[in-house]
Order: sequence, then structure tokens, then C-alpha cells
Amino acid sequence: MKYICLLLFSVTLLTAEAQQVPSFEGKDTGAMIKASYLYNFSKYVDWPDEHKSGNFIISVMGGGNLHSELVKKYNDKQIGSQQIEIRKVSKTLNISSCHVLFIGNEYTDILPKISEVLKNRPTLIIADHEGALDMGAAVNFVVVDKHHKFELDQENATGRNLFVGSTIKSLALRVQ
Repeated sequence: MKYICLLLFSVTLLTAEAQQVPSFEGKDTGAMIKASYLYNFSKYVDWPDEHKSGNFIISVMGGGNLHSELVKKYNDKQIGSQQIEIRKVSKTLNISSCHVLFIGNEYTDILPKISEVLKNRPTLIIADHEGALDMGAAVNFVVVDKHHKFELDQENATGRNLFVGSTIKSLALRVQ
């Protein structure tokens, strides 16, 4: 079963990586790829037991069309037994109740503050800005040869009481 899950996750990500970053036919492929990654990260990270009830909340701060892509493709799905709830948040809204928080490039300047506010919360912080791992993100998107990849900071995840599965680690461009 473990190998089937690894294979399915790998196929999903490789299919997403095969798409080029620029948009085509009016679609934001970057947002589509990131949405796929966020959903799959959510499946392969383990949260503490007390956060495995109620809705599974994925919050998006900035990120262009990412929120729309997540709602369109994943709002009716589940993570384990939890129904996914997609939220669009601004820097002034309460972000402490989410499982996953994506911080778009336009909000990177407040990433260290967000990381500090969430330091005792099991929130997977994901960004797409060079140096975001050093500012507290656990996952950071990077573009390599026009393909979306990601890097992982294991300490930033485990420090928030999150267990990152070996599947994610093995697919990361870089793990620190």
C-alpha cells in the first residue's frame, strides 16, 4: 500500500511538473500546479491528533489564482476524514486556525512575523519566494528550467509538531 501511495503521489506531481509555468488557453498553470502540490502535501503530512477533527483548512494569502484553483478542484475532497475548507485570507485576518497556509510572493515581507505568530501551531507554512525557508516556511516553491519544484525545511515542519512523510522528502529538490 505504501508503494502504491508513493507511486500515485509521484505520478500526480510528475504530471504537474510536465506542464510549463506560463499560462496557456487562458489558464494559470502555475496556480494549477501549486494547487495540486498543496493538496498532495496535505495528504502526506501528519498533524497531531487534536487537529484531525473538524474541517481541514487550507488558507491562501495572495498567490493570484491559487485560491480559485483550490476551490475548483479540491473544495469537495477530504484529507483523511476531514472535509477540506479553502479560505482566502489577508494579512489582517486570523490565520491561527488553519492546517496549511500558503503565503504568496506579495506577502513575503510579513512571513517572519507570521511564522512567529504561528510558532506553537501545527500549521504547514508554504511560500514561493527565494529565502522563504530561512523566514520560517516549511515548504517553498521554486522554478527550475520552467518547472515547479519545491524545497523543504524539515526543522520548520517538525518544530510545529508536523510529521512530513518520506514521500515528500524524496520528491523535494532540496531538504534542509
